[in-house]
Amino acid sequence: MELASHDTAVDFALGGGLMRRLMVFVVVVMTLWAVCYTGASADTDSQMLSFLDGGALSADVRISLGFLYGAGCRPDGLGNPVSTVRGGFVSVCGNPAGLAFLESSGLLIDVLPPLGASVTDLADLDTRAASMLDDALESIADPGLELTYPETDAMAGQQAGVVSAVFAARLGRVVIGGAIEEPLSIGFEFVDTGIEAFGETVKGDEGGDVDIAIRATFDAAADLSVSIKRSTVAAATELSPKIGVGFALNAYYASAGLTSMALGDGIIDYGGTEYAFNDPSDPWNNRLDQSMSGLFKGAAVGWSAGASWRITNSIVLDVNYTAVPDLELRGSVTTIENMLPAVSDGGFDASEMSASQPTLTEYSETIEDDPLHVRLPSYMGAAVSLRTGIILTTLEYRHYDGMIGFAYQDYSEGVALGDGVGLQFEIGGLRLGGGVITAELEGESADDEGSNAILIPLANFGMGFELGGGMRADTMFLALPLQVLRVSLSYGF
Repeated sequence: MELASHDTAVDFALGGGLMRRLMVFVVVVMTLWAVCYTGASADTDSQMLSFLDGGALSADVRISLGFLYGAGCRPDGLGNPVSTVRGGFVSVCGNPAGLAFLESSGLLIDVLPPLGASVTDLADLDTRAASMLDDALESIADPGLELTYPETDAMAGQQAGVVSAVFAARLGRVVIGGAIEEPLSIGFEFVDTGIEAFGETVKGDEGGDVDIAIRATFDAAADLSVSIKRSTVAAATELSPKIGVGFALNAYYASAGLTSMALGDGIIDYGGTEYAFNDPSDPWNNRLDQSMSGLFKGAAVGWSAGASWRITNSIVLDVNYTAVPDLELRGSVTTIENMLPAVSDGGFDASEMSASQPTLTEYSETIEDDPLHVRLPSYMGAAVSLRTGIILTTLEYRHYDGMIGFAYQDYSEGVALGDGVGLQFEIGGLRLGGGVITAELEGESADDEGSNAILIPLANFGMGFELGGGMRADTMFLALPLQVLRVSLSYGF
């Protein structure tokens, strides 16, 4: 068992292997366009890439992981509270049994200010990008290749705005509540600029060998967004002055969108005559681009149930089970390509290139309607809280069933969660806690030959204070594994 490395954490934060796939996409497509492979009929076995300017790669990732920490700013050591002592109104979203002991009705909202940091502070992306380029070009690079590695820049932060609103009201012995949250939101923007390459080969035909050289430039951009919104209705009651029970229904609505574009331009020197891509004066199609767009939507219902026992004025025992459904998102992905006929099966067959129309490209459009699966784990939790003076301590245990991840066609990424132990302290208005969850990498990130077991550390730090008149403000300055700055405002009436 080992702690999750920075690289693993960054890969997961960037949407599993999405960053790697996009970077490899840039490299592979570029080399396919710029490097010519000799066909079977050629007498010469010459192929080379003699120049590559890596340009720049940048990414901006915005993530909101309320699934881990729930609403409000008073979590347990493992996030979304199982304990009910400090839960208050947000018990609607955590252990609904906590509603049974509310003394008043109330309203709470959570606001996330914009916050971000450079991923390069955590991982050496330049070295990783250089390694990917070396692997991709290993068999096609000229010994004297002039290789300029891409400069990488990636920012990661949190989605800004109002992310949750919670309401609870007492109606006699029954307390009802409702909430609207955004427990998961991911926004990914990828931009590549200025990759340029030069390659050459020899094509053999009936008239003899023909020298072919290609100089091409490449730009790309991609936007990916995943959003899950959760609406909750809950009810709780006291079975006795010391025992409360609660139940909640959770309606999940998820959407995912993808838009990407790759634009190529260049010149082919075919036997001493130059031809240009994207030349409107030519009578044939010579565009060199690719695009991909898709939109998926889906909905499902989950539930949560819990119980709370006030054993004494100082000791509280809580249990909770939260069932989270797998979300199946339906939609389609449309891919449009204008590609050289000579490009197929991951290679460039120069024998398929037209002598009279070397820049001829073929238009194709494909639509795929395979569902996208977004997965979040269910969990069972138990917590015991002890109050001694101004210190409130909570020890908790959770068992998770399922994974955080996604699957599309034969590609999947995720982390399967196992067991977790957490500890939370509240000293006056100051809160500090954390824990660790056992987990295992699954999908494309998993190592078939080695151990995929990791430990996911969690930590939170915050403080709160009463404003008077039923108003309260709480803040959470830190919520590992993702940096967070959250402000919660509540009003009891």
